Formats: sequence, C-alpha cells, structure tokens
Amino acid sequence: MVATDMNTLGRKPLLASWMLGMLLLTGCAVTAVEPPRHSHDHTPRLVIGISVDQMRPDYLYRFWDHYGDDGFKRLVNDGFLFRNAQFRHGHTATGPGHAAIFTGTTPRIHGLIGNRWYVPELGREINVVEVPGSDHQTVGGGAAAGKQRSPGNMMVTTVSDELHLYTGERSRAFSFSLKDRTAILSGGHTGNAFWFDPATGNFVTSTFYARELPGWLQAFNDRRLAHQFLQRTWEPVRPLESYVESRPDRNPYERPLPGLYRATFPMDLAEIMRQPNLDAGVLALTPFGDELLFELAKIALLAEALGRGETPDMLMLGLSAADYIGHYFGPASKQVQDYYIRLDGYLADFLEFLDQHYERDEYLIFLTADHGAHYVPQYLHDKRIPTGHANFHTRLNEELNRQLGAHLERRFDSELLLSISGPNVYLDHPRMAELELDPAMVRAETVRFLRSLDRVSDALSADTLDQTEFTEGIRGRMMQNYFPARSGDVLVWLTPHTRGDLGTGWTGHGTPWTMDVHVPILFYGYDIPHGQSSAPVAPSDIASTLAVFLNSPFPSGNTGNPLNDLIYAPRRHHLPGNE
Repeated sequence: MVATDMNTLGRKPLLASWMLGMLLLTGCAVTAVEPPRHSHDHTPRLVIGISVDQMRPDYLYRFWDHYGDDGFKRLVNDGFLFRNAQFRHGHTATGPGHAAIFTGTTPRIHGLIGNRWYVPELGREINVVEVPGSDHQTVGGGAAAGKQRSPGNMMVTTVSDELHLYTGERSRAFSFSLKDRTAILSGGHTGNAFWFDPATGNFVTSTFYARELPGWLQAFNDRRLAHQFLQRTWEPVRPLESYVESRPDRNPYERPLPGLYRATFPMDLAEIMRQPNLDAGVLALTPFGDELLFELAKIALLAEALGRGETPDMLMLGLSAADYIGHYFGPASKQVQDYYIRLDGYLADFLEFLDQHYERDEYLIFLTADHGAHYVPQYLHDKRIPTGHANFHTRLNEELNRQLGAHLERRFDSELLLSISGPNVYLDHPRMAELELDPAMVRAETVRFLRSLDRVSDALSADTLDQTEFTEGIRGRMMQNYFPARSGDVLVWLTPHTRGDLGTGWTGHGTPWTMDVHVPILFYGYDIPHGQSSAPVAPSDIASTLAVFLNSPFPSGNTGNPLNDLIYAPRRHHLPGNE
C-alpha cells in the first residue's frame, strides 16, 4: 500500500537509544555496546544502496526535530554515520557521482567526466549513458527513453559486476531511478536497470538489458500510479509555520513549477497537467516521484525474491526527485524541507517493509548522495557573501564562451574555441593545424586569459595535467576529473558560490568546492554497530567496503579504501564531566 500518512511515524525508542540516555543520566563513560560480529564467511544476503540525489549532510540534523523515530533517526541511531565524506573528483554531477560510488574510483579512471561532454568528432555533446553508434532501443516506453542507452562509456566494473562474476553469475543486481543515468551507472554492466519515462509514465529499460520488461514491472506500469499521483496537491505535510529552519515560502530565490506563477505552497499537480506540452515528468519535480520509486522497490524485492538465493543480491535506488526539487527551490526553501520530512516517512515505511520480510542481519543498507549543492548565488549575494555573479540573470558559461572565443579570435585571427562543456574547454585542433599553431601555446594563452577573469578560480591545461601530479586540494580534485581521451584542452573552475551553466536563478552543483563535494554516508543493518566518524573518507570508498562485506573482488579500477576497520574500530563514549 502506498504510504502517504506522515503523521503515523511514531515508534518506541530503540533499546540502544534508551541505554545511551541512561548512561548520559548517570554520567558514566563506558565502552559502546555493539551487536555480535558475524564470522568472516557470513555475508549479508541483500545489499540495498540508496542514493539521495543532491543531499547535503546538514539536512540530517537541520531537520532532525521534524523527523519521526523510524526513518533517518533509526538509520543514524542504530547505524554508522560518516560525517566527513567528500568526493575526490571536482566536477560534482550525477553521472560521475554515481559512477564513483559503485566503481570505487574517480573520472580519471572510470572515464565519466560529467553528465555530458563534447565530442569533437560528432560536433556535439553526448549524454553520459549515450553510446553513439549503438543500436539499443527503448523497452516499455517512448521511443527516446532508452535509445542508445547503456553503461558502455564506463570503463571499469562496478561492485555488483564483480559480485555477479564472483558467484558464477548467480548474484543479481537491480537498479531503479527516475533518471536513466542514475539507474544505468548504479546497475553496472551486468545488472538490470530501469528508469522513468516522462512521455508515458512507465518505468522502462534498454535493449542492452532485455528485450521485454519483467511481467511484474509490466503489471506495475499498468496500475498507472504515476498518473494517479499527478492528481495530487503538494502541500506541507506539517504546519508551514513550523518549518523555521528554512526561508519564507515566498521569496525571490526560487523557480515555480511549470504552469504555475508562484513557487509557493500549495501546488496543484492536476492544474499543472492541464497546461499544454507537459508530460509525466512533472512528477519528478515533487516528492511523489520518489514515493513511487519506493513502491516499485518493494514490488521488485518480492517479485524477484532478492536476498533469498544462495548468493547475495543487490538493489539500488536513486532518489532523483531530491535533485529536481533542490534545483527549483534551493537548500534554504520550505519545499526542500518538506521533501526531506516526507522522505523520512518513506524511509520509515520501507524499513518497516524490510522488517516484515527480512531479518535485520540479512540485509545491509547504505545511504549516500551523488553530490551536494550550494545555495542560490543571488541569495548569498544579498547576504553580503561574495559570489562571481554580477546580477541575478548572469549565465557565466555563456559569457565565458563569448569572451574566450572573442579573445582567441583576436589573438590568433581565427575562431579556435569549439565548446565549453562543464569545466572542459575544447579547442579546434584541425583549425590549429591549418594555421600551423602550436596547440600547447594556444592552451597556455587560454589558461592565461581565463585566470585574468575575477570569477574564475583557476584553470589548468592538458599539458600541465599530463606532466604534473596534483594529489591534494582543489587541483587534486580537478586532476581526478581529467580523462585525456574525453576531457578538454583546458579545465576551468569558478570561484566559490559561483554557478556557470544554470544561472543564478537555480541552485547548482558541479563545482569542486566543499558544499558540492560533501555528502553523508550511512551504513545500517547486518552487524553494523552504532557509531559516527569524522575521519576523511569518500563515496568512492563504499564499493570496496561492500566488497569486503561480500567477500567479493574489488571493482577493476578501484582506488578507494574500505571503511570496515573504521566502522568496527574500538570506540569509547566520552560523556560530559568525564573528560
């Protein structure tokens, strides 16, 4: 049954929480009580990965008082939280982020340098999961939803790929998301990936995976839940005046949903859908898109009997509505706060479902994000925090294209700039050859000019990246985003609080700065003890951590470090008065 009642979240406190409270009252400092460890050859039967697209770690505690006991609080109070997880690559986007989580490495190795990148031979950008020249077609939806879609651009294996091979192809992986790139990159090369088709409201796949949808998924699509959800009104699940952690509902830093004039509650989806040229993709702009995904996950777990075989299985959920809502309304909005309160309820319902069908030590859950997000630059500007934007409507990538293109044309008497795609600056090599220009000299001039712009933090040429090894700081992150066969002639990144390609009217991400690279990592279930760590870790450490739990090989390009020893390290609670 679809869970919509967010007021029925009550649950008796967990025993561990009660014991900790008693210790606080008595003022004793004791060693933490931990669940018994399994033997080395005992593995979880089911691994569930939940990635919340664009989740900042501060959302856990900013909205803590609004959460019930059975969602986020259950995961934190009875699981292990890493509070200092930061991506090791610099272009923080959905494609590179999910690839990092499941391959255990960075774009420098897995090859996915952005959600899209420019291909000079094609004269255009390609999608991260688009493989030009392939004949893959959509299965179960509109013609465009799965065309040429596959993980073929990802150059290494994922943790689920290695588990599948290790178990003699008996372990299975299923991945679901509203976004194709999230589902495909999480599912890997050997798994099963399904994503939402806005044109039909169905969950679909590509012929890379199968020639027809499973019967249970066809039956799920036939229920047309997406269209039912689109008849709802999105209004606050709690009294709006209680959302004191966010800005007023009406403010100038948000975008209204399509067909609406104001970015305020309530939002009547039925009214929106009466507008011409809109499709079921509107659902992804609301919390109900991720509610739909949890419903599908429960069906899949039972229909495929995941975790019931002789070898472990994996289920991946990519919660994409979080990202769409964040882009439209921003981290300071009532809408983002309401989304996370609703997500808390969805998680509680899903955990209750797992309680009904699995023993806790049978499954291992991890929760993380593919990137964070920064505040709307105009909001920061109005709070007198420096940004690189001159006004609310500045689109800096367009300005950089214009200014850099004009400068190179003046300097070399020819148009040499092909494209700026994300942080990548692509130059016209055939034209440079015709003019007998040294590409290294043109790249050096490009770097010099970009560095002269106040809003540019720094730029590095391919020559520098080929000859120098940056291992720390922002340059180190950008080095990890450099894949020679796909990256541009120059990598450029902007100053903090400055957004290039989406303008200042949206919340953004994609930068190498803290607010975009910092995400939560939570482990729960199996024999995970309660605890927290502020040790510096990265989402690319998750894959090898899972491999250790599963006794399976690390992904082929893995550069991350297993977190298992940190999770099980001896800890003492230092309580007030006992330092």
